[in-house]
Amino acid sequence: MTLVIATVLLGCQEGCVETDTISRLKQNDVFVQEPSAEVDILWVVDNSPSMAEEQQRVADGFSDFISGISDTQIDFHIGVVTTDMDMGNPDRGVLIGSTPYLTPEDDYVAEFQERVKVGVDGSDKEKGLAAALYSLTEPIISGPNYGFMRDEAVTSIIFVSDEDDCSDGEALAQEAGSACYDKADQLIAVKDYVQSFRSLKPPGVRLVTSAIVGPEASVGCTESWPGKRYMTVAEATGGVSGNICDALYSEIMYDLGLAVTGVQTLFQLTYSAVEDTIEVWVGDASGNGELIPQDAVTGWTYDPTYWTIRFDGDYYPPRGTTISVEYDIGSPTERDDDTTATD
Repeated sequence: MTLVIATVLLGCQEGCVETDTISRLKQNDVFVQEPSAEVDILWVVDNSPSMAEEQQRVADGFSDFISGISDTQIDFHIGVVTTDMDMGNPDRGVLIGSTPYLTPEDDYVAEFQERVKVGVDGSDKEKGLAAALYSLTEPIISGPNYGFMRDEAVTSIIFVSDEDDCSDGEALAQEAGSACYDKADQLIAVKDYVQSFRSLKPPGVRLVTSAIVGPEASVGCTESWPGKRYMTVAEATGGVSGNICDALYSEIMYDLGLAVTGVQTLFQLTYSAVEDTIEVWVGDASGNGELIPQDAVTGWTYDPTYWTIRFDGDYYPPRGTTISVEYDIGSPTERDDDTTATD
């Protein structure tokens, strides 16, 4: 039981008053900001007719993405698949290239820049979530994609699309691509994909998803559809999201590379927290700690839906530090992963 309520009787004479005092259990979750030693990076790229310029921008920004990864000498695998999951596509979920994935031993910059330009003749039903999961599960992960995903390596999935995800489990098989937005209730729920992605890795091994997608409609990007489903998955797994309408992808590609190298900006708490009791301390190996403020720019914020501490501003815990989150345990209800299909 996470909430203890004690009733205290003040006086026992006439006019006796009852008051309720609340005693909450305290929790201290500790995390270590360690760089990744191995990481498997899956790029899921929209190959519908409107994506030629965006694919080129990803290719042009790849040097910014890979710079931080190569500098840390991380052992990486890089693979590319498309969002085309039509049943008539014999290559759906298959990693592109003469070898399934790139490693530090390859001419990986030039090779990736070619592979990510996946063409524009794919399905107008962009099923990026389905493509990612299909490519990383049986039977294909033991077939043409064998060797790409390693048990103890961090898995990073990056979605690139100018439209929202339309993973429907073939519920809309006979419908045009635009039906996704009119019949969103027939799509597979985002929460199901979040849970499925998390189940790909053993306990303690990180999986993170990120996205370069259309922003919210209010931003005024008329050349894309808001990628709400991709952004929801990225948020739930500690990834980052960028605007596909940006003229250059240098900044978002750098941020994606930072996330891949193991610099976490999201930390999952064990329990729901009473927000005004949260204290976040960041310390070094010598035990020296600094109290970090609750601030969207210079510190952290708390997400009560997913029980997470997020560093989304200018500050993030440096490599080699220990993050200690002390808080009173709140509601005993389970974490709300029930994100709807349209979120």
